[in-house]
Amino acid sequence: MYINKLQGKMITMKLSGKSHQHIGIWGFGTMGKSAARFLHAQGYQLAVMDKRLPTTHEQQLLQEKNIVWYNENEQDTFFNSCDFVIPSPGINIRDLCYATHREKLVSELDFFYHNFSKPIIAVTGSIGKTSITHILAQLFKAVSIPVAVGGNIGIPTFDLLERQHSVDYALVEVSSFQLMHCLHFAPTIAIWTNFYSNHLDYHASDDEYFAAKCNLLKYQHNTSLSLVPFALRSKIPAPSAHHKRAYFSVDMPHKTQLNLQNDESLYYIHNNVIMRYEHNVALPLMTITESLLHLSFIDNVVLLVGVCDLMQLNPYALQSIATITELPAHRLEKIGTINNITFYNDSKGTTTVSTLAAIEKLKDRPLHLFLGGLSKGVDRAPFIAQLKNQVKYIYCFGKEAQVLHAICTNNNIPATQHTSLNSAVDTCITKIESGDCVLLSPAGSSFDLYENYEHRGNHFKELVQQFINSSHLP
Repeated sequence: MYINKLQGKMITMKLSGKSHQHIGIWGFGTMGKSAARFLHAQGYQLAVMDKRLPTTHEQQLLQEKNIVWYNENEQDTFFNSCDFVIPSPGINIRDLCYATHREKLVSELDFFYHNFSKPIIAVTGSIGKTSITHILAQLFKAVSIPVAVGGNIGIPTFDLLERQHSVDYALVEVSSFQLMHCLHFAPTIAIWTNFYSNHLDYHASDDEYFAAKCNLLKYQHNTSLSLVPFALRSKIPAPSAHHKRAYFSVDMPHKTQLNLQNDESLYYIHNNVIMRYEHNVALPLMTITESLLHLSFIDNVVLLVGVCDLMQLNPYALQSIATITELPAHRLEKIGTINNITFYNDSKGTTTVSTLAAIEKLKDRPLHLFLGGLSKGVDRAPFIAQLKNQVKYIYCFGKEAQVLHAICTNNNIPATQHTSLNSAVDTCITKIESGDCVLLSPAGSSFDLYENYEHRGNHFKELVQQFINSSHLP
């Protein structure tokens, strides 16, 4: 098993234990509160800055821990009072602020990397990173490897710092927001699921978004491992000498495209068998079974087998968890069936690519699709044009419903527009027939109507359950 501990971390980033140091926390959401709890326990003097006012509960917490609060219009005073500042990942640091205060800004992941004493496995990607992280957590549990799981999935890395002495690894999902300003983060094993246009309401361009993702690999050491899509090989930073980099692909690329170096390998499928190609030799690793396909999409299965191989784990351990592992809620989650009509909640489908993947899974039945949310700067017109012969009806809801409905009309796709999900579900109920399938996979973020995608998915499940329950009434 690969458990080499990376060396060479900058001592200046480690906790010094000096209580006179002042640490600033920019943003008081989930990560900010976690950072405050952890750093206060270490004896540091803290300050918090946020664009809003603290709640009554937060005011009590601030008073208990003697934390000074600043509003964002006091930014200069806040930075001048702190030795360094840890911004929450969701804060889009403006160029001027970054240029003025860059010597004090420390990314969450850099801080975590320099203060976590065990190897780190990091997973990123435009879609699928949460599912991969969840499946890997189940896999490690099955083979009795203790891991601390967190990151972008809702458990802040500061919470993981408190668990590092009871685990062998940290397994963290990391977003482009978290990676954007990293200068040191070097996971022992870096896993990149895929790349598609996304988050253009945060990043200035696809190039900036891609560059942020590349920070997952940029600072890795010779003893690190990385696993990335073969399609990205020509676009990502070349691995350092003796760094073992692996790629994955559903199909074997043409040999003229391969040209693998000594420390590179490739995982792919040949005759329903996942192979490893290395040093011009192809070695069979595992036959693909129906249970593995139940676990995840086919490209994810290749990735997971690749992770097992790189970590010298028996890939057949995946078989043991394939039929018992359930993905987190809101990911093509079956809600229920009534009158031979099945309802699915895929509220986590916030990108066009993830929605297309969900549609592909359900393509054998007439499909009613709920589209909505915010586009995040991505043009959804080409995506909707692909749906003409794939869906029976589209229900556009939320703040961009009018725009989405116009695109559907231009492509001759039956559709209606609604200001709310309630109205959209009410209309859907009047149109569905036996044998149909109903899918919420909005291809947009939830923040036009909801706090997050979980809130949106739970509301959809409540509306569907109300319909199912009422349909059972005499």
